[in-house]
Amino acid sequence: MDHWWLALGRRAQAGLVAGLVAILLFVAFASWWALRPDRAVLFSDLREQDAALLAAELDKLKLPYAVAENGSTLLVERSQVHATRMKLMGKDLPLHGAVGFELFNNGDFGMTEFAQKVNYQRALQGELTRTILTFPEVQDARVHLALPEQGLFKPASARPKAAITLALRFGSGLRPEQVSGIQRLVAAAVPGLSASEVTLVDQQGLALSRVTQEGEEGGARLDLKRETENYLSRKAGAVLERAFGPGQALASVDATLNMEQVRVTTEDVIAAPDGRGGPAAGVLVRERESSRDTATPEPRGMDARGLRGSSVQRDVEYQAGRRVEQVVSQPGSIRRLQVVAVLRAALDAAQQEQVRKLVAAAVGASFERGDTVVVQSFAAIAAPGAAPAPPVEVVPRAASGLSWPAWPFVAGAVLLLLAVLLVLLLRRRRQASAPLVLDEQQRRLALQRVEAWLQEAAPVEAVSIAAGRRTP
Repeated sequence: MDHWWLALGRRAQAGLVAGLVAILLFVAFASWWALRPDRAVLFSDLREQDAALLAAELDKLKLPYAVAENGSTLLVERSQVHATRMKLMGKDLPLHGAVGFELFNNGDFGMTEFAQKVNYQRALQGELTRTILTFPEVQDARVHLALPEQGLFKPASARPKAAITLALRFGSGLRPEQVSGIQRLVAAAVPGLSASEVTLVDQQGLALSRVTQEGEEGGARLDLKRETENYLSRKAGAVLERAFGPGQALASVDATLNMEQVRVTTEDVIAAPDGRGGPAAGVLVRERESSRDTATPEPRGMDARGLRGSSVQRDVEYQAGRRVEQVVSQPGSIRRLQVVAVLRAALDAAQQEQVRKLVAAAVGASFERGDTVVVQSFAAIAAPGAAPAPPVEVVPRAASGLSWPAWPFVAGAVLLLLAVLLVLLLRRRRQASAPLVLDEQQRRLALQRVEAWLQEAAPVEAVSIAAGRRTP
């Protein structure tokens, strides 16, 4: 064995040792790869408090786990992921620092009324937190409720309020509709809480909800006015763009809104006709008639007969019907519209009146209500003293950027460009495939070079043949 090892060269010995080391390393790595535990994600994106709580529960269950991504992810064996997750979720752990109504699962009969109220508030805050965390844009949430104290003989002197802090995911944001939805959700879950009393802020401390108190309603009214005007302007602009083409008309709308809420109550008396054909006197409830006979003594000197009389008394009771009608007018109705449309084309009076009616119908303007629609052309505005340009006929155009006469020129230019590119490509391919043609002078030079090369190669070949013959 020693003789075999010594018989090898140094390079062979070094290669053999390197091969053995490589084989050992490969076997060790393969063994580690085959025997290592196959772990999967149990929970991810955890806060430090939640990760510590879940890790403590895994220690109680004596399940091996690993921590990744700076403590925000817990890993367990892949075969135990679902079973472990169900075990942990069945324990009603207070994740995100919030507990729900499971707080009352184990009732304590010795608990005071104040402790019961505090636990109810904590449970309500926890349930709202869990509901808000179901939104995909929200990473973490915290809900605070300020509930006024109430008693049997002491009504609440203040209204309930709520404050919510949201930690949004990176690159995500809440739309105004979502903010309003969260406000309405919390207001519906807390008795006596209005949506305007729910304040939302993000992790940077910026307010996401708009304050709508009595002294700060101007912003909401201005937003409603702006949205109404933009909507009507887009409708009028779409009609003008279809009629005159893109960039040929401009429309602007100014809307005056009625922001007052009016409640009108009307009471009418419903009369019923009399059963005997008399005038309408209401609904007959009760009728009573009584008669009484009376006798008058005869004076002296006359017959012994007495004069008899009678009196009739009739009592009738009516009940008048009543109809109550309440009409509530919500704020935001349009009180008046002022529309301005400016056109590039010159129009005569008849065409301006036609466009005026068209724009009025598009935005819903009513001249009886006092709405104003003004149609003007750029030509009349730019040169008021100059003679008016000849009117043009209002012809609907397509909504594309080019008019129809320009299309043939564009198509011809594109076809010409394609033809030039095709000719250049074919010419280049012909030049590449054509054989090399030499003129007379180039041929002579090439022939001289070949002859010189043959003359130089002939003596060398002769010497090699002679040397081969001399060899025994």
